[in-house]
Amino acid sequence: MGAKQETEIFRKGIWIKEQQGVLTVGSLDKENTDVMVVSDELSAKLQAFESDMIEALYGENRETFQPGILDIERLFKQLENRFEDVRLHLSFDKSDENPFICDYDPLFSLFEKLILSSISGNSNPVIHINASLVQDHLCIIYRDSESVSNPSDLGPDFFLIKNRLGAGIEYNKAEKQEGYYDITIPSADH
Repeated sequence: MGAKQETEIFRKGIWIKEQQGVLTVGSLDKENTDVMVVSDELSAKLQAFESDMIEALYGENRETFQPGILDIERLFKQLENRFEDVRLHLSFDKSDENPFICDYDPLFSLFEKLILSSISGNSNPVIHINASLVQDHLCIIYRDSESVSNPSDLGPDFFLIKNRLGAGIEYNKAEKQEGYYDITIPSADH
C-alpha cells in the first residue's frame, strides 16, 4: 500500500468493530463498503490498545477536539518530525490568548515548500521560523542561514497555498544581508 493510500485512510476515517467473535475494520469512506477481518496479531495489539482509547474517550484527561483551532506548537513538532535531518530552529510566542483559526494542511504545505526551497541542492542551512500571534494574525519570520530560498523558485503551488490562506508574504533582502520572508496569515474567523 502506498503512502498516499495510508494517508487517505486516516483522513477519511476507519471503524473497528467486533462481529461474530472477530475484529473487523472498514473505511468511513461511503464509496468503500468493504468489511475486512483484522488479523489475530493486529487484533491482539488493538485489544491491548483498547484501554488507552477508552481513557482518551472517557477519562478525566480527555481533550475535546476543536476542528477550526490550529495548534501551532503541534504543527512545529510535526515539521521537526518531517524534517528530522534539517537544522530547524522553531519558536512560537503565544502571547495572544485568542485561538488561531486556520486549516492545517495548507499551512503545513506552506512551511514544507519554504523548507524544501532552502535545502535544495547541496546546501545545509540552519532554518529559523519565528512565529507569534498578534491581533488574530499569525506573524512569521522565515529565514535560512545561507539565503538559499528564492521566491521565484517556489512555483505555482506555493502561490496557490498563499492565496488559500489569505497570506501576505514579502521577501526582504538588504544588500549583503540574509534574505527573509515576512509572512502574515489572518485567522479564518476574521
